[in-house]
Amino acid sequence: MKKRSFVFSIAVLTLLLAACTRSASGSPVGGSPTADPFESIFNTMATQTALAGQDKSGTLPTLEATTTPLFGDTATVQPSATAQPSATTTPAPITQLPVPSSYTLHEGEWPYCLARRFDINPDALLSANGLNANNANSLSVGTTITIPSGVGSFGGNRSLRSHPATYVASGADTFYSIACAFGDVWPEHIAEANSMSLDQTIPGGTQLHIP
Repeated sequence: MKKRSFVFSIAVLTLLLAACTRSASGSPVGGSPTADPFESIFNTMATQTALAGQDKSGTLPTLEATTTPLFGDTATVQPSATAQPSATTTPAPITQLPVPSSYTLHEGEWPYCLARRFDINPDALLSANGLNANNANSLSVGTTITIPSGVGSFGGNRSLRSHPATYVASGADTFYSIACAFGDVWPEHIAEANSMSLDQTIPGGTQLHIP
């Protein structure tokens, strides 16, 4: 390397001396223009620089691509699982029914039960059917009683048990008796809420939704 630098310095000095000894008044007339001595110097410097960059085989070094990440290995972020909404157990709306003008008693029903269910004054119901507090509960199944209208509401709390709730059938229950046990619930609504028919037999241990 020192030998190359020395040769290069001698070449530059020789060119500079040749340029200085050329006559200042010797401007060429016609023919090819005189080459700029500094252009030769720059060309020589470029050649020496290129040679200095070669390896022993005369091949210019190449820049190898690096595979090292700038900021190290990056972990892949997995998306978090989306929480799925839980299923609702809200029962379907119950069909509203009109209060009948007369009603036939079923097993487990009595006049006060109907007064609570239909929200009418119990004394007016008994009076419309010639009944009193002493014989109101002695009516047999199949008896048809009149349901008066415009006689006032039952008053107070019509419900005998809190609901909505789940009721476990005893095996002797009917939708009519269960409705009377809760007070203000219609037997038709209990059957509908459980996708059953009104006169269907209810096996013991069946869990029923009371709307």
